[in-house]
Amino acid sequence: MKIVQICNVGNICGGTAACAWSITRALPKCQHVICFLSTPTPETRDTCQPVPVQQIQRVDDRVLASFQPDLVILHNTAAVHMGDLRQSFCLQYMHSRGNHAPANFTVACSKWLAHQLPRPVPVLEQPVPLPPGIDRRLCTSDSRAFDDELIVGRICTPQRRKWPESSLTIYRQLAPMFPEIRWEFVGCPSVLQPQLRAACRGRAKFWSAGWKARQHLARWHVLLYHHPTLTESFGRTCAEAMRAGCIPVVDDRGGFSEQIHSGRTGFLCRSISEFATALDALTPSQRWLMSQACRSEANARFSLRSFADRFRQLLSSIQ
Repeated sequence: MKIVQICNVGNICGGTAACAWSITRALPKCQHVICFLSTPTPETRDTCQPVPVQQIQRVDDRVLASFQPDLVILHNTAAVHMGDLRQSFCLQYMHSRGNHAPANFTVACSKWLAHQLPRPVPVLEQPVPLPPGIDRRLCTSDSRAFDDELIVGRICTPQRRKWPESSLTIYRQLAPMFPEIRWEFVGCPSVLQPQLRAACRGRAKFWSAGWKARQHLARWHVLLYHHPTLTESFGRTCAEAMRAGCIPVVDDRGGFSEQIHSGRTGFLCRSISEFATALDALTPSQRWLMSQACRSEANARFSLRSFADRFRQLLSSIQ
């Protein structure tokens, strides 16, 4: 099968491009091409190899003719970018709300998102590979849980809307309560770093965003994500953390709420006091148990193999 995937932004660190890349790895027997509606970054091209990467301006039969696709997967593609597409079966993979282009079939990345749509659609959770630096054998030998110092991290794309100044409040309140925690941040815009360092009482370390930055999940004990206003349709980083045995402590909103069994594979929190209670509950023995539960749950739901099985079932149901 020849599959062409369409993404809006040519940055592998974005959610949809990372999903497209993961699909190529989940379905290795298919022939793949990834097309972007903006210029792909050098990192995106390098990461996607050997899969061909192209930039296009519009999605229609003429533009895609040279690829001769059997299946076209649209990742959040808007109607404005679409022309006539009648030569190939078209699947719209919704990752957020918007004015999506019509397709032969539509799926959503989470139940939460599916419920936001005007009509019911099936749910197809994203495939999430193991982050770099994760040894599969760590499932039984990871000793992070018994470290004396707790590392709590946040990893996000370096966009200001993902890092609002209002997000400083939680660190200003938690840092004095947990002086032993070391806080680490991936992708934090430089303009916000001095304020965030001060909020963490100087115990903050910053890392640049990049595809390989996911390797920090192998060191972190906890992934903490709080955003006062933005609701995530699917917590891809949350799933990556779980596969790495890094315990998610996150907002009880959006896709997070269906990805985590609170108290078993992480914690879902609705207030800063609940975030504090969650961190306080993570004793070494509890961290070890939850880390193992995270891996088991995430491997069953988000691995490349589980996605491939669900994808094939989906295609079979369409026929």
